[in-house]
Amino acid sequence: MVSEKEINESLKNLFPICRSLTGEGNDRTINFLKKEILNGGKIKSIKSGENVFDWKVPPQWEIYDAYVINKFGKKIIDFKKNNLHVVSYSVPFEGKLTKQELLNHLHTLPDKPETIPYRTSYYNKNWGFCCTHNLISSEDFVGPFQVLIDSHIKDDGVLNWLEYRKKGSSDDEILISTYLCHPSLANDNLSGLVMASFLMRELDKIDTYFSYRLVIVPETIGALCFLSRAETKKIIGGMVVTCVGGPDKLSIKEGFDSSHWINEAAHLSLKNHTQGDYIKYPFIPDGSDERQYSTPGFKIVTPSIHKSKYYEYQEYHTSDDNLEFISALNILESIKVHIKWIEYIESYCYPERIMKHGEFQLGKRGLYPTLGGTLNQPLHEENKSGFQNRTFDNEIISGKHLEAFHWLMHLCDGKKSNFEIAKLSKIDLDVINESIQLFEKKKLLKLNK
Repeated sequence: MVSEKEINESLKNLFPICRSLTGEGNDRTINFLKKEILNGGKIKSIKSGENVFDWKVPPQWEIYDAYVINKFGKKIIDFKKNNLHVVSYSVPFEGKLTKQELLNHLHTLPDKPETIPYRTSYYNKNWGFCCTHNLISSEDFVGPFQVLIDSHIKDDGVLNWLEYRKKGSSDDEILISTYLCHPSLANDNLSGLVMASFLMRELDKIDTYFSYRLVIVPETIGALCFLSRAETKKIIGGMVVTCVGGPDKLSIKEGFDSSHWINEAAHLSLKNHTQGDYIKYPFIPDGSDERQYSTPGFKIVTPSIHKSKYYEYQEYHTSDDNLEFISALNILESIKVHIKWIEYIESYCYPERIMKHGEFQLGKRGLYPTLGGTLNQPLHEENKSGFQNRTFDNEIISGKHLEAFHWLMHLCDGKKSNFEIAKLSKIDLDVINESIQLFEKKKLLKLNK
């Protein structure tokens, strides 16, 4: 399992990088993830100006330096100290401005006067700075100001993203999507980049039925670029990984179909981990890239599990969303919850009895109490029953398993999923899955995927 130290080192290396829809910062991030965590992956590209559905891929944006110097020669805003100081995709500018002229290009948060906001201007040619509100009322804010934004808008550039595919025994894919377009914002979404990459590394260690495709894209336009090139008919569901490192309770934003088994598997993972103490947000067509995956042409169900969901914490889209706000331990917790989610996804099947008529004789297979007459008595759940201690392949068979055996014999017609059987029987899915495995080992069931 990934260590706290590994996560902290990755966060420390990636946090200072200025990321956006395109550019050198994105490429540095992609190459780090590819080399240091994933040990592989493919970089995909689309040229600037290319049409992608109803959108056009923007020019490539590079930012080298940006600052504001006051009347006294003091640099009062400096991109090199905090990359949130520049409005993302600012066009080049150099000149001397009055106080009012500069204020027309400044963004602050009056209700959080010591905090720098995060702002973008992706599809409108403009330039600007973000700073603390206290700066503009300070003795340093005296003009005229010397202003520089040393950026480059490259019309013949590219938009890059990273894909990593873990091959399963089936070509049916589970999508794991996260985004890299934000600069130095820790929870949104450096935590998602790091968590999703380490999650894939853990998945690589095990055999899976489904194939898993990690896509690391700039939000919205990058997801659309990916979808324009992907074999989407193979994608049967997925997850959007965002905001997984904060201090708040675990939460879920449901996929657009709340009854879909991918959505149910996410809830089961959270219930298992938190004993039901988590926050539930219904699907709305807003937020992250579930907006693209859920549109009528794709209809891919992609819930999200978070720790401090976007929009819901005060530090969101500000300089307060820093490495002090998140922790490696919170990211580790999110990894564990996502691994359990994937375990439930992997378990999804349509169990079918091999022999269709009558009950199985469980006793001769070691799956029934050796002492008769104990059923439906308190003794039945205790070790004295002669059943609680019975093991099969190192698994303890309990009274709950026996109850599940009866439901499996009744419901396993190859048309009902294990998720449906758990709901119909009102038995925990973990117990149903363990019982299915026992029946399969005894060659009483076959599992249809």
